[in-house]
Amino acid sequence: MQEYRAYILNIDGQRFIRVKDFLSDYRDDAAALTAAKRLTDKHEVEVWDYARLVARLSPGDEQMSPGLVPSLVFALPSATERILLSYRSIRSP
Repeated sequence: MQEYRAYILNIDGQRFIRVKDFLSDYRDDAAALTAAKRLTDKHEVEVWDYARLVARLSPGDEQMSPGLVPSLVFALPSATERILLSYRSIRSP
């Protein structure tokens, strides 16, 4: 089960604000990215699935894969994400 989040980036490419109206339960990456493209009118948007960066989207329909995102710094998951990841691994067969 995915837990997608979208973040609007500020002018420096740093995460600025989490999009509260972005649904978290899209069926796959493609569906989440399609929904996130509607948010890229003026700013770049990052789409995450738990601690995994799915993609960074630009206003000009450009999509960057995680390996190409220039300023990506690995961040440890938050306490909530660690709990969810633990729960996810317990439920996996």
